[in-house]
Amino acid sequence: MIKVLFVCLGNICRSPMAQFVFKQIVEEKGLANQFEIDSAATEGYNEMCHAGIHHGTREILTAMHVPFEQHYSRRIRPTDYAYYDYILAMDDCNVEDIQAIVGLDTENKIYRLLDFTSNPRNIKDPWYTGNFDETYWDIVEGCDAFLKHLKM
Repeated sequence: MIKVLFVCLGNICRSPMAQFVFKQIVEEKGLANQFEIDSAATEGYNEMCHAGIHHGTREILTAMHVPFEQHYSRRIRPTDYAYYDYILAMDDCNVEDIQAIVGLDTENKIYRLLDFTSNPRNIKDPWYTGNFDETYWDIVEGCDAFLKHLKM
């Protein structure tokens, strides 16, 4: 089983979007039983507030017919590094913050999601941009490329 953790700043916009998009992709390909997929944040404020998925993320997932379930923000823990095979961040700042929490990436598990594409880049945070459509399409591109990278 391949264990994948998507990570962003607050775990209410980008990382849960990636979690549910990737779940849909692997399910459609008949690979769901080969993956464990979750998401987390680099900061703990939303976890303390018991924050759920941002309404903009819920709206775009609904519009694109991506099934999702109740999800509450949680902060990445040092033990997640040992548990997950891949920790996929949304931007460079997330990568730095993840390493500050879990330590150095000695096993080469931490990547930006779009590092697997032909155009590696950060995924902009729709919390600030308001552009959930752009975030969605970047995440789809990254999830497709990541699955191709795994050769599945």
